[in-house]
Amino acid sequence: MFDALGHAAQVQSLALYDSAARICGAAGTSIGNIVRAQYFMTDATQFPSVALSWARRQGNAPHPFVCVQVPGNLPAPGATVMADFWIYAP
Repeated sequence: MFDALGHAAQVQSLALYDSAARICGAAGTSIGNIVRAQYFMTDATQFPSVALSWARRQGNAPHPFVCVQVPGNLPAPGATVMADFWIYAP
């Protein structure tokens, strides 16, 4: 049932944003300086859950995303989403 709601994708993307925020903080910038977010997903129909997670963290800030559905599993067992962020650090 939770798979249909994209629960795994939402929880995993929130964890990704938490990690990105820590990396940004260490680099002296913020997660608001993400200029590209590329998501690799096992089921692209769950992307709205990722977008919801972005909105929970960033409000109405633009979401510069690309979503790609992969043909198989992701490298981490049980992962439904993997991300590659480009972050501007002035």
